[in-house]
Amino acid sequence: MVFLGIGGIGMSALARHYLRLGSAVFGYDKSRTSITSALELEGAQICYTEELSEYPGWRPEETTVIYTPAVPKKLAWFNFFKAYSPIKRSQALGLIANARKCIAIAGTHGKTSASSMLVHLMDQAGLDPTAFIGGIMTQTGTNYRLGNSDFIIVEADEFDRSLLYLKPWASAVTTIDEDHLDIYSNKKDLLDTFDAFVEQTNGPTFTGSTLDRTTQVGSPENHCWASDIQPQQGAYSFIIHLEGHALQTRLHMPGRHNVYNALLAASLAHHAGVSPEQIARSLPLFKGIKRRFEFHLQGAHVLIEDYAHHPTEIKSLMDSIDELYPNEKVCLLFQPHLYSRTRDFMDGFVQQLSRAEYCLLLPIYAAREEPIAGVNSQVLASSIIGAKVVHEFDLIAKVKHTQASVILVVGAGDVGDFVSPLKEALS
Repeated sequence: MVFLGIGGIGMSALARHYLRLGSAVFGYDKSRTSITSALELEGAQICYTEELSEYPGWRPEETTVIYTPAVPKKLAWFNFFKAYSPIKRSQALGLIANARKCIAIAGTHGKTSASSMLVHLMDQAGLDPTAFIGGIMTQTGTNYRLGNSDFIIVEADEFDRSLLYLKPWASAVTTIDEDHLDIYSNKKDLLDTFDAFVEQTNGPTFTGSTLDRTTQVGSPENHCWASDIQPQQGAYSFIIHLEGHALQTRLHMPGRHNVYNALLAASLAHHAGVSPEQIARSLPLFKGIKRRFEFHLQGAHVLIEDYAHHPTEIKSLMDSIDELYPNEKVCLLFQPHLYSRTRDFMDGFVQQLSRAEYCLLLPIYAAREEPIAGVNSQVLASSIIGAKVVHEFDLIAKVKHTQASVILVVGAGDVGDFVSPLKEALS
């Protein structure tokens, strides 16, 4: 097995799957990270250069090459493996998932949270699912789980219409907001894709969205809903209503949006055979996901890391911060993700980033994109009162200078690399 872009969160889960099955794995990524280092310890051979001589020499007829669209087409490895008929990550995931009882979670926000909760609920109930998750689950320290049952849990990514490679046994759709406008021409185009995903689901699709032919979740008298939602020291207690049961439970993951994600996970787990009583008992034991409202410090300073990279996600994050820390000054360190997203949602970013007393912006994380003229963090900062652009060399000093008691490290790029030095400086 060969993986181009093996360090990506979705690609690394696939690589782990084949390593666990005993396959030899070779991969390329542009830099060594905690994920690639872990994969090497697990048995993968990884190259960080474009030295083609590093390839083990496996023949095309005995090798499957999987790539992520984030890999630039000009990459030497990409051209080298053209003769191997490479396939996209989403195609490879579909080949694995569609052969099993696939439970897929789609939506523009919250996929990883809902999927991780579902893995936890089904594991606690002894259903032993295999799972490919778009984040590192705190409980297990990995984004992959190999199970022995026929159940397989996957995230159905809307980027590049990847979710249409899946034909789920049951599914959920979290939210539908405009995003990936480099792929979708307008909101209708995006909705049509989610409609097609629902059509391809053999069983129910649970959602709080307005999609047709779905089972509604989240509002009173729906299939599953919550009442008496109360924030309690960074957690939420609530009553979950499911199949005529009303049961007290608790979720140790801040944000009312995560209560909704828990309802979707509960609906899918119940459809798979988990009792409402078991779900209510198991939710309080869920330990969260890394980079999803992850606490790194709680004391004189609160340091939180979050993956939010869209205005809607930043709104949910700031709503939770306002609820938990209404009287504290907040410093929001944000790394915009993609030039196109920054351009397309500039007004939304300005509105939500302005909610923090102090906003510090890192340069845009390009990922798969080339720069777009006139789109940069300086332009974004100029529309936010008091916002400043920072860099690696002055970031910590500028954060400390704000004297904020709540520091948020936010974004989907490599902004997480600054968490450890910030934690050390603030401790």
